[in-house]
Amino acid sequence: MSLPLPPRVDPKIWQICAGPDVKIPKIHSKVYYFPRGHLEHACSSPTAATRTILDRYRSSIPCIVSSVDLFVDPHTDEVFAKLLLTPVTDQEPPPPVVPGQEDDDGDNLVSYVKTLTQSDCTRVLCVPIECSNLIFPKLDLDKSQSITVTDLKNQERGYTYTYSNSSRLHTGWLNFVREKKLVANDSVVFIKNSAGKISVGIRRKTKFTTDEADEGSENLTDEIKVLDAAELAEKNTAFDVVYYPTASGWRDFVVDAKTVDDAMKIGWKSGMRVKLPLKKYESSNSKMTISQLKGTISFVYNHSSNVPNWRMLEVNWDGLDIPQNPNLVNPWQVEVYNIPAPSTSSSTVNNPRLAESSSPQQIPHSMAGSSGTLPDT
Repeated sequence: MSLPLPPRVDPKIWQICAGPDVKIPKIHSKVYYFPRGHLEHACSSPTAATRTILDRYRSSIPCIVSSVDLFVDPHTDEVFAKLLLTPVTDQEPPPPVVPGQEDDDGDNLVSYVKTLTQSDCTRVLCVPIECSNLIFPKLDLDKSQSITVTDLKNQERGYTYTYSNSSRLHTGWLNFVREKKLVANDSVVFIKNSAGKISVGIRRKTKFTTDEADEGSENLTDEIKVLDAAELAEKNTAFDVVYYPTASGWRDFVVDAKTVDDAMKIGWKSGMRVKLPLKKYESSNSKMTISQLKGTISFVYNHSSNVPNWRMLEVNWDGLDIPQNPNLVNPWQVEVYNIPAPSTSSSTVNNPRLAESSSPQQIPHSMAGSSGTLPDT
């Protein structure tokens, strides 16, 4: 007997809760599936045995997205997507791409992301003025009002909303915190539709486990799911994957094929200078700041063919070591810069990934520098 499906989520609300940088591929679009990236995404500490098994399979498998379902996890309240991927086995043209599920339906949504403080998790929720004006009803000073907020599982909760020196949610809030097991630095996402209905989603700072004692068995179960998917992909059989967008963005293991192919047109080699754009979103309504890491490629793994490999570039970043930014990255995550201008006899290409050069020169694959076996990450 199959388990019941988790609750489905409206595509617009799902996208808001997932975050502005999350791009779920459209149905019938072509993508690359990376088994090693899938393992990173699903398991915090995979076993050496699982890594060894994955090393026997192809490093990347071109696929067509056959279906996309958007859900909310019934245990953690995090949004996730379930993708059915069909490996590409011939040269027949793929079916036409289906427009995204987020297409306009006339319902205008506004949202606000609030990162929780320790006080928010132990006393009352202090609501920033911008959130109050955007989401909640207007109140006179020292007044209160009962409001209803619906979670993504369609469960309604009542709160007392007050305004004194600041706006706050009182009655019912701590019950919500305890039930959802929220902690400081988690975020709540308030969403209001054109009819005035208020919904709330959750973004967790770290991977949620129901019980630390079960973490080992949970990891093992996740590893088995990854191995099952990788084995089916290797056999060119359709397979399902589950993607949690609130996990680290470094682990997007299903990637748009054009994005990967464009990156693989660059002849990556040791000594190339690259930059990595880093986006940081503030709590206040997803305001974004962008910074850039710059570094030098020190090694290129498994670049003997045009087949994309997971984290095939080893980069020494400028300045001090930054632990949260890995030294092994994917080609489609970085941009090349400071490329010498080509001679007049050289052919040029228009490649947006080659930055800071008026006439960037494409370097053929045959000029790849160092190569080797991809290490464990």
